[in-house]
Amino acid sequence: MSQISTDVYGRRYRVGESDVELLGRPRIWIRRAAWASMAAVSLFQYGYAAALPAFVELNGWTTRRALLVLAVWVFCQAGSAAPAAWLYRRSGRNPELLLLVAAALCAAGLISLAHENSGYGYAIYGGLGTGLAYVVSIGAVTEWFPERIASASGAVSGAFGYGALPFILIAGLTVNRVMLDVTAVVVAVVLVTAALLIRRPPPHWWPSHLDPHRWAVDRSLNNSIPNNRPALRHFSFRAALRSGVLPVLFVVVVLTSVMAFFDIAMLATGRWPAVSIAVLAVSTGLGRWLSSRLSDRLGRRRTLAHALMVGALAQFVLLASHGNPIAVVLAGFGTGAGYSLLIGLVRDWFGDEATLSNYGVVYTGKAVGGVLGIILATGQNAWAVAGGLGLVAALLAYRLRQPGRPLLTLPR
Repeated sequence: MSQISTDVYGRRYRVGESDVELLGRPRIWIRRAAWASMAAVSLFQYGYAAALPAFVELNGWTTRRALLVLAVWVFCQAGSAAPAAWLYRRSGRNPELLLLVAAALCAAGLISLAHENSGYGYAIYGGLGTGLAYVVSIGAVTEWFPERIASASGAVSGAFGYGALPFILIAGLTVNRVMLDVTAVVVAVVLVTAALLIRRPPPHWWPSHLDPHRWAVDRSLNNSIPNNRPALRHFSFRAALRSGVLPVLFVVVVLTSVMAFFDIAMLATGRWPAVSIAVLAVSTGLGRWLSSRLSDRLGRRRTLAHALMVGALAQFVLLASHGNPIAVVLAGFGTGAGYSLLIGLVRDWFGDEATLSNYGVVYTGKAVGGVLGIILATGQNAWAVAGGLGLVAALLAYRLRQPGRPLLTLPR
């Protein structure tokens, strides 16, 4: 029998029901399904970039045209985050319909890329489908793993990077219409299978084996204490906007995305694009996972600022070295952390009640920054500009403060 309890911070917990009672299986299956969904749709970003020269040849495009398709895709993918979060919150306990729609859209996008020359079907259908699958995956894993939201969401988010590696390796050998059709079927099957597994827990659900009151104050159970203090109260979107913190966080995401998609576009149009993008995708995925785990011990704001600093400095190394693999790894790590830490930051600073909706709004900054980064890549010698914007993002992240909490100073 379940009951609602409240901890010293005012956070609510529904305790008494196990994951097996609610799902019929351990909750690890939710994380596996969410991970598989992320891995399946990751090829739309990194796989397309790795195969960009092949698509230029296959469809008779110019390089600028191929980059324009990528720009439309990122606008649709990230721009759909806020509406997708709204749909997820209203999906009840069974969000499988959202993943089924995502499966249909993603398959339509890949089939369109194979048989329709403009590429905009891929960009629009694939972008919307990827955005929907992304939000459902993040939403499900954060609700089922509330006691370790950063590490669990980081592991799932990481699949959006390195999950593209199989497609990149195949695309490095051949890209043709049959291969794209087969890929569409594989992606659809993975998403449909995930849809059959993913369910939502009741609101405020908490794992029955863990005392939430001890977890809230005991560092032996919760290693994020004291570096990630909980929100002082629950912020609606309007309240988060009025706090001034959410708009700055949105700008940080914009600048991070400028740097990330500048790197993707430059490496996709440089030497050995498949190899460079493969290195970038793997390092981005591992960076998402590692930074999320580090953020529990170091603090999410501090981890974000340091990671963005690493990514920004890597741009200047790339400027001097013309694609040095170590610099590509550092760039991928730095920019990837900017996305994986978002859900934890939003929850810690704005509370549990509207975590996903506030996250969806902040994540849409990727739509703006991604397009600007691709435009920047069409210019000449823009690595320094990307690095400079990354440094600004790191500085803004460092100066961010939890809304409503005063900055303490030591008495003189």
